[in-house]
Formats: sequence, C-alpha cells, structure tokens
Amino acid sequence: MGIYSSLSRVDADSATAVLNGGPWPRPEMREGERFRAILSLDKQWGVLQWLLRAAGCPVDPIMGTAFLEDQAIEMAPPGYLDAVEVQAAADFLRQLAFEALTVLADEDAMDADDVYPTGYDSERAEELRETFADLRRFYEAAAAAGQWVLTELS
Repeated sequence: MGIYSSLSRVDADSATAVLNGGPWPRPEMREGERFRAILSLDKQWGVLQWLLRAAGCPVDPIMGTAFLEDQAIEMAPPGYLDAVEVQAAADFLRQLAFEALTVLADEDAMDADDVYPTGYDSERAEELRETFADLRRFYEAAAAAGQWVLTELS
C-alpha cells in the first residue's frame, strides 16, 4: 500500500466545474490522442515533485494549486493547473534533461524534507526516467490541447 498520485487532463469547463464543487471528471483517451488523458505517477510523485522544485520549475506539475482545503480530505487536497500553468510546465519539462534531475537527488536533503518515498539518491533516481518521460509527454499533450490538469492523491 502507499500514497499514489494521478493527473487528469481536462478542458477548462470541466476543471472550472470541479473547482466550483462539481463532480470530478474521469477523462478517457479520445480519438487521435497518442497519450492517455490520465497519468498515474504511482508512488514516485513525491520524489519527482521535490526534484522539479529543486530544478526551479515555475509551477508544481505534480500537485498544482490546492483547492477544497476546507473539506475533510484524507491525504492532501486536490490541485489544479490552468492552461497557462500547464504551458509553463510543458515548456520547463521540454527543456529539462533527465540527467539534471538525477544530479539533484540528495537522500539526506529529501529525508529532511520528509519526501515520500524515502531512500532516493542520484543512483536510485534513475528509476524515475520512464515516469519523467511520461510526465513530459502528458504535459506536452495537455499544453497542445489547451487543457487544464487536475491532481489528486489516493
């Protein structure tokens, strides 16, 4: 068991409805899309979030901006990135070499920040390569479509 993160690409109207208390959309892959509209980051979300912050990402592509903070939520409030933030994330990720992230992996610093899961250093960070590539493709597709991204932990 563990804490998992998932990201959903949605149109602006669907995202706005969620922000206003509407139901959470469950997007599916649509005709002509090469990449799913939902991305699971599994348990690697915390390490990726820490590394992207350390790399200077201008937005938080893992958790977004929290909303529904006043409600009882088991893990963390869901988050969102609007189309402008999605574009900023896509631009940053496109220019970021994965190797630059592995250099930033510092197990002691991550442990001090209570990063989940523990035990990542520059060698173990290599495990994130495929997930980072998926994240990059996910944000490129969302930016190209002018979509928003909704984030949630479970």
